[in-house]
Amino acid sequence: MNENRPRKERQKYEIYSMAVRLEVVRLVESGHLHRQVQQQFGVSHATVGKWLQLYGSPVYHQMRQPRFTLAQRQHIARELLDGRLREDEALLKYGLRLKKTLREWVAAYQAEQAADPPPVAVPPAAEAGAPASLAAQLRQAQWQIEALHTLIDQAEATYRIDIRKKGGAKPSK
Repeated sequence: MNENRPRKERQKYEIYSMAVRLEVVRLVESGHLHRQVQQQFGVSHATVGKWLQLYGSPVYHQMRQPRFTLAQRQHIARELLDGRLREDEALLKYGLRLKKTLREWVAAYQAEQAADPPPVAVPPAAEAGAPASLAAQLRQAQWQIEALHTLIDQAEATYRIDIRKKGGAKPSK
């Protein structure tokens, strides 16, 4: 080959001892900023992250960022959609950093609901074809509806708040 080419003085990737790697991990886990540790040891952000992933303690991994199950994400999405929580409140309550995360969970929940509508329950009497039984069930449902309307009327009068949703356009902000 060509012997006149200059030799590389330094390898592209420097190999660090296990002691250095563990020291970097210990410093980050004890609260030092990634940037400080990177500058002190001359390593990249990606390298620090990789070492933390490989050599970090289980406690660090658990405390790093909360993980939510599908059921938990769906519950949070329902809270947001029902108006029980605002995005800011949800971020604080669940220890999240980005509203984008919440919006993605809500979108996924809505897509799942649209793709998989809940099955319609068929009462056992309908299968047997008993019209008298169906009429009795209808009367029962009408009484329940009337009772709920009465309950809402009483609550609105007692607490002087509007509980029922009003039809029409939403007021502009």
